[in-house]
Amino acid sequence: MIDEIIDRLASIEALQLVGGAADFQTAVENNPTVTPCAFVIALDEKYGPSQDATTVIQRVEATVGVVFVVRNVSDAHGAAARQELAPLRKAVSELLLGWEPVSGYAPLEGAAANLLVFKDGHMWWQDVYITSFYNRSIL
Repeated sequence: MIDEIIDRLASIEALQLVGGAADFQTAVENNPTVTPCAFVIALDEKYGPSQDATTVIQRVEATVGVVFVVRNVSDAHGAAARQELAPLRKAVSELLLGWEPVSGYAPLEGAAANLLVFKDGHMWWQDVYITSFYNRSIL
């Protein structure tokens, strides 16, 4: 699912880089080499109880984070970075909301959003999306 989301977001021309968890780790350690950029990260999976007594059928709620990094040093308070961030968030939202990332998964929905950090002139913002699917035993 992560690869499918990365591929979909790569169509946004304004994003200079769209990567996954390994790219995110590199960016965290050294700041990203290009901005604006986005990283798609699997955050969480929550398994519900089995819905059948003889076979295991569990609903799994999967949470994915899209971490944006924008850099605008024209003001120290982040207002310019927020203005740069807004159209990126909108573009990503338009591509992801209601889209089924993989066959058998529920359409993506927005779940949360938050500022991660503002440092070295870089604003790190995360939008969280949620989907679900069913795990079934093969026995």
